[in-house]
Amino acid sequence: MPHRPMIAVVFLLALALTGCRGAPTSTSTTIPTPVASSSTSSSTSTSPTGDGTLSIGTLFPMTGDNAASGAAQVAGTEIAVRDILADQTTPTHPVQLIHRNSDGDLAAAYADLAARGVDLVLWDATTALPADVDSFAGNTAIVALIDFANGGTPLAADEEFTARLETADPGLTATAGGSEAYDGVITAALAAVITADDGGASLEAGWPRVVSGTAVCASWGECVFALTQNQIIDYQGMTGRRS
Repeated sequence: MPHRPMIAVVFLLALALTGCRGAPTSTSTTIPTPVASSSTSSSTSTSPTGDGTLSIGTLFPMTGDNAASGAAQVAGTEIAVRDILADQTTPTHPVQLIHRNSDGDLAAAYADLAARGVDLVLWDATTALPADVDSFAGNTAIVALIDFANGGTPLAADEEFTARLETADPGLTATAGGSEAYDGVITAALAAVITADDGGASLEAGWPRVVSGTAVCASWGECVFALTQNQIIDYQGMTGRRS
């Protein structure tokens, strides 16, 4: 199950939400600086390699038959970043999304993300990873968002979350995949908090720890608060408990 999370990025002063129907885009915001607690400051199996920023690339279909789902997934990531930005209870450091089109020259799109220094790439929730992914992935991790889909099939968002997705992209014609993309961003950001590092190896170690505990939390704010209380979290977001 290929999901090795990671992170890095460029600081921007404000979040610029974009609905992504054409050219590739990027947005930035901040995530809380990890707090000193037993659940966030414990040592990991790797040395910190982060640069103080969290950079997440996406490979969603922006053209072709699955473009509607790709737009929903872009919107889901943007809403997740917006929720992270809205929580200002702790010190913050930068986070960035860089969107690229998976429908076309996939190797070129991936190479561009790698050149921009992303440590984590979120892959389309509606399709399996390509069989030859290792030939162009290099050292950059790919998280297959289909792993978040209950039963392996992304479902349309409920009415409340659909309304939220439409605030990021009013032109959405489908919502399947939006929830999975949302949870992918939140999980990656929580992994950075838990390990106190945004480097790829640390995020890989922190990813399973986001869902390993008994303190169930359903949102970014709830999870961060639980971590400040030295609790071991089990993030169950838009897609519920992961299998």
